[in-house]
Amino acid sequence: MLFSSTCQHALRALIYLALHQDRWPILVREIAAEEAIPRPFLSKILHDLNKRGLVASSKGPGGGYALARDPDNITIMEVVSAIDGTVELDEHCVLGLDECSDDHPCALHEFWKAFRTQYVGTMVNLSLSEAAKTLRFKRDSTSAV
Repeated sequence: MLFSSTCQHALRALIYLALHQDRWPILVREIAAEEAIPRPFLSKILHDLNKRGLVASSKGPGGGYALARDPDNITIMEVVSAIDGTVELDEHCVLGLDECSDDHPCALHEFWKAFRTQYVGTMVNLSLSEAAKTLRFKRDSTSAV
């Protein structure tokens, strides 16, 4: 698993909010039901994301959550970093060796190096809006079949 379950839930919830950004606010129970996330766990995640400025909340009857910023301006890496912290993929050998570098490579060093570069580039450049559009397209194309 590349991301923690908390991070996976956060990403799914924020992509859901991006898909439904025309509605404000979205109830926690709706997101939890649609994304199959335990409601108490999702409430805690959204509360943390609110503190980090990624979501905005409103309290009381009819209260809920929305993205705090335009989904074009929130990257997947920003969400991952907010939940799991920064992942330093280049600090660890994929085979678990103590020493692995360009000078002393393991058997998978070059493959792992290429993967890291592509992974970081994708995560830094992929916005919630783009992820939501991709998901909507995939759902629409499978429901048309």
